[in-house]
Amino acid sequence: MTKLQKYFIIWFFAIFWVGIPATPICPLATSCEPFNETTAVCFLDENEGCIRKYASKCHLNIAACLKRKNYTNYDNLYCSMETYICEASPTYARWTIFFGHKMD
Repeated sequence: MTKLQKYFIIWFFAIFWVGIPATPICPLATSCEPFNETTAVCFLDENEGCIRKYASKCHLNIAACLKRKNYTNYDNLYCSMETYICEASPTYARWTIFFGHKMD
């Protein structure tokens, strides 16, 4: 194998293999324990400017895993701020904050 071939192989792996992010292996929601309204956990999403509500801490951890983030800014107190809970789309969520309406 010539030097040129070796450099090409190294370049190929550096560009195409290392550049592709691996899919995270996250647990499924079915692995979470049974939940109800008292197990709900809310997280302040500073990027969207609203509060995301999850059924339990387990569901919050799964969402964080899928987005490859570490959600540390969560508290049950956020769940009482219903007018700021994120809605179906980011645009709608911003309008909800101003007018206090939510989807049924």
